[in-house]
Amino acid sequence: MANRTERSEKGRLRQLVTLFFLWKVLLFFLAAFCPGPGYDTSALILFDTSTHRHNNFDNITRYDRLTLSFFRWDALYFIKAAERGQVHEQEWAFSWAYSHLLRLTGQFMSGNTECSLQYYILAGIIISNASHLLSVLVLYRLLTLILEPQQPRVIPFVAAVLHILTPASLFMCAPYAEALFSLLNFTGMLLYAQSRALADARKSSILEDAYKLGSGLFFSAATLMRSNGLLSGAIFLYDVARYLPRIMSAQLSIRDFGRVCITCVAGALLALGSLGPQYLAYAEFCNPKNGADTRPWCGKSLPSIYSWVQSHYWNVGLFRYWTISNLPLFLLAAPMLWLLVTSSVTILRSCVQRPLPGHLAPRVSGTFNSRNGSSAICKLPELALPQLLLAVAAMTTFHVQIVNRIASGYPIWYLIIARWLVDRQTTSSIGKKSQYGQCCVRGIVIYALAQGVLFANFLPPA
Repeated sequence: MANRTERSEKGRLRQLVTLFFLWKVLLFFLAAFCPGPGYDTSALILFDTSTHRHNNFDNITRYDRLTLSFFRWDALYFIKAAERGQVHEQEWAFSWAYSHLLRLTGQFMSGNTECSLQYYILAGIIISNASHLLSVLVLYRLLTLILEPQQPRVIPFVAAVLHILTPASLFMCAPYAEALFSLLNFTGMLLYAQSRALADARKSSILEDAYKLGSGLFFSAATLMRSNGLLSGAIFLYDVARYLPRIMSAQLSIRDFGRVCITCVAGALLALGSLGPQYLAYAEFCNPKNGADTRPWCGKSLPSIYSWVQSHYWNVGLFRYWTISNLPLFLLAAPMLWLLVTSSVTILRSCVQRPLPGHLAPRVSGTFNSRNGSSAICKLPELALPQLLLAVAAMTTFHVQIVNRIASGYPIWYLIIARWLVDRQTTSSIGKKSQYGQCCVRGIVIYALAQGVLFANFLPPA
């Protein structure tokens, strides 16, 4: 039986890898045969510095055309920062760490510290696609671990396939931080889940703590890639909140007190992923010894170059995006926002039936007694918190349309769609959810293909 299970797992992993490469071939084909440089020629200007660049475009190789098709939107900031560092203030809105990773990878590939722009673009393409493949495999492992045992074991596989077909599309192939963020965020959640599994099994406390601290480090690295990595801190807040009744009643054991302390340390490690780049920027722009006037944000009680740049240059702020002209963008993001909220509520509804640590929940027919059955889906409902916060932030604060790509790094909505697809029971409610799942898959595939073509031609939305 064990050998059969192991063979089945290996077979599913091979299928995931095969599907991944087939999907990427299709996306690369669409990008390679896009008709032109796009309405914005800034990428072409950087790619070809000659005055005859438009004439040269018709004669460039298919490889160069493909490379140029990935050099779009925010990739311009990442690549230029990789080439010569963050020079302008607004460039600090884009991951300092990711640009440095591109620089190191590009220089390694070229064998020279002074290499052409093409090497940095190629480095970004390689990093993004490799990260995406690994994140698919990590997501499969994560969902296998947190899925309730009575659920069909094919659900994690279906969810991993959905991650391959993610609406992020070419953003997961281009020099963008989305794919690497997904890998790091999923790995952080996997380590957290492994820590909780050891705690529930009352096994090695040292290994349990190591997993918990490791999750903090990976969440910190994810935050270095994208600022929304901070939202994963809600998982640690939930973990500490589980022990509040015991803390208030003075019934906390020494081991549980140690778990609370380790969780707090892991949360502090996560915060470093946000504070580190802010400190570097503060040292550069707010030091009078540099001979330049300090910037307005330097005098704030909590000086943050990221918040200043987002607000000053891109008008990001609470309800600032709520204008009539932006209504089409809200409509574009509405399906993903609905998915994020619905899947989060479905999972979080189970937490009210969860027992406190060390207590057993009532069981009926071998499963947890739950009024709505949602506790039978996922063992760790707290993993839904970051994506719920992401949906709220997208609706109220930042440019809402980007939620279609940055949601790629959150696992629970994949899990719920997979459950809708797999569950084929005949009741009307289940049948309706199965239809929801099929509509979601069709929408994801259509949007991913359309988004890929638009991205390659430097057309919005981005």
